Amino acid sequence: MPAPQDCQEEACAIQSCLTKNNYNESACSSYVEALYRCCQKMYETTNDDESKSTACPIRSVVERKMKRIEAEKGQTGQ
Repeated sequence: MPAPQDCQEEACAIQSCLTKNNYNESACSSYVEALYRCCQKMYETTNDDESKSTACPIRSVVERKMKRIEAEKGQTGQ
């Protein structure tokens, strides 16, 4: 089972980005995506709905966000 600090580095990067960019969320979207990708990997690796990280939302939120991210990338052709 992963340690609670999993994805903490990504979460801290979001906070740093927000601070540097006057809390402009759109300027930090790549950091948010990195956090959700990290969380997704944590959940996939553990294959355990009980896995938790202080930096990650619950599994269903991560899955919903990742579907949205992938859909947006598909629309923009990235």
